[in-house]
Amino acid sequence: MHLFFQVPIYEMRNDGHDNLLGALLIAGLYVIPEVGLYFQHILYRGNRVTKIDAGSFTAFSSPNLRPLVKAEVEIKVNWDTVWRPNTTKKFMVHTNMNRNVGLLRLFPGITVATVKTFLQPPMEGIVLETYGTGNAPDNRPDILEEFKKAVDRDVLIINCTQCLKGCVSQSYATGKALTDVGLIPGGDMTPEAALAKLSYVLGKAELSVQEKRKMLSENLRGEMSVALGEAKISLRDSRFIQAIAKSLSVSCKEELEAVRDALTPSLACAAAKSGDIDTLEAILDMGGNLCSEDYDGRTPLHIAACEGHLEVVQYLLSRGATVYAKDRYGDTPLKNAVRFRRTEVIKLLRQTGAHFSNDEIIEVGTDLCSLAASGDVEGLTAWHLAGLDLDHCSYDGQNPLEVALADGNEEVVAFLQSACKQNRLL
Repeated sequence: MHLFFQVPIYEMRNDGHDNLLGALLIAGLYVIPEVGLYFQHILYRGNRVTKIDAGSFTAFSSPNLRPLVKAEVEIKVNWDTVWRPNTTKKFMVHTNMNRNVGLLRLFPGITVATVKTFLQPPMEGIVLETYGTGNAPDNRPDILEEFKKAVDRDVLIINCTQCLKGCVSQSYATGKALTDVGLIPGGDMTPEAALAKLSYVLGKAELSVQEKRKMLSENLRGEMSVALGEAKISLRDSRFIQAIAKSLSVSCKEELEAVRDALTPSLACAAAKSGDIDTLEAILDMGGNLCSEDYDGRTPLHIAACEGHLEVVQYLLSRGATVYAKDRYGDTPLKNAVRFRRTEVIKLLRQTGAHFSNDEIIEVGTDLCSLAASGDVEGLTAWHLAGLDLDHCSYDGQNPLEVALADGNEEVVAFLQSACKQNRLL
């Protein structure tokens, strides 16, 4: 989470104190897996924000996406807005950024010489800031020709609007003319986000030009709104919700949403228990949140992990389910998978970045010693696969290896020695 101050924090009258405390509070209380910007009691998505005022405490704005969090008398999190990862790969920082990128802002009277010079090598990517909904003068074929020549040389050009709010579309012929010569519509991305995206995508040398163009036109990390053609199915397309709403004499959109949100957790958890991906897909299509919790604080991912439904776990993770959700007992999906010895699920959750917190392993030593005493190698294996060191001590100060040695259980001793050796190598 990035933190900004208008007045330095060491000054008597500053905004830094509140910004710092607010950012720490939100980071500590809520699982919001995003790069955010916290300022003046509001948490914004970092790649959607732009600075609008250099001399005011209302300095930032997210014109095309509502804030993730508003910290007023109550802290209100817009969970529908929070971006969820859609991959099971571990988080990795990409440092190979391409610096041969730039911003070119169109203005009345711009010369073709200026455009031609700006597009010359070593320039590989351009964010073109155009008028209105992505328009450029269509009576300047000389400029359009320079754009086409650059595209033919594999220069990637993203078309973004100069307007603070709104998006690029092809409603006007002048906007379509740019798309026709090969410019990539930037949707409602800010120029700052588009420039960073260009630098990131161009840094992937292993991709072809067409693959890079495809990535630039896709929503990678919530930096642009989903195209209308990809929008979720309306609530009113769900016959099930309609039937319940009718029995409750519900008709307006807000009440329908309330019915949906009340039913979604139970329906999604039931579908996860039975391994019914089709039902989960239907719930998602009607606008349901597959990260929602039931009365015990359990999410569909908790249930699928307990049941060992690997395909359901994969589906949920690909739809943004978080591995860090905790139920009312403080258990995560990873701990549930360990308890029920779901080894393949454990491996997948670990691959996605799941790990134990300090709170989850406070008394784990006693459990490990109990497993060692009973010769339960399967149970110890589950904990080991989940990334836990197996040398935690029980209440009497003994660790599992000492318990196994005292009992003369050679199989458990061999396993624990091998596990400890692997941990030292790591």
